[in-house]
Amino acid sequence: MTDPGELLDVYDERGGWVGVERRDVVHRDGLWHRCFHLWVVSGDGVLLQRRARDKEAFGGMLDATAAGHLTAGESVGDGVREAEEELGVTFALATLEDLGMRPVVDHPTPATTNREFQHVFLTRDSRPLEAWTGFDRAEVAGLAWIVVEHFAELACGAIPGPWPGREWDGRAVTATQIARQELVPASYLPALALALERFARGEPPPAI
Repeated sequence: MTDPGELLDVYDERGGWVGVERRDVVHRDGLWHRCFHLWVVSGDGVLLQRRARDKEAFGGMLDATAAGHLTAGESVGDGVREAEEELGVTFALATLEDLGMRPVVDHPTPATTNREFQHVFLTRDSRPLEAWTGFDRAEVAGLAWIVVEHFAELACGAIPGPWPGREWDGRAVTATQIARQELVPASYLPALALALERFARGEPPPAI
């Protein structure tokens, strides 16, 4: 589970390192910090993580396949550990497509201002939904799959949905409907949608 006392590197708005602070203070005071986001393309779809419903920030919503904070002293590449911690799957950093970094500001709770430098990566994995058996049940409620083009409609705000998808909770795969309001907000999602579409077609994805 999330440790509020975990130490994070803190940055100024230009990305310059300014020190180290506790995770709870970082979120309380809206200090800039770094995160790692990994999106997994499976066939012609994208895998989304269903966040545990009891999480304080965006509980029960759909997020990047794996995502988390970089702790104090970690490099961006060290963030690949999030896939193993959350999903029980190991990816080699060299196999990931680096899409770049986007600064994101949001307010996941009334008492929280979140200022993140989100470093975004992309990869491909063809295993079926029911093969993802190692995810951390305390952090992740399950995984959902949606066709990339439908995700793009949601991400770009063109059609709010819902669009059909499939969801895996560790026991069964079920048909579901996915709407835009279920996605954890991030300003880079429209640019990500374009990268996902090209990557799914076997083309080099553009930076976000």
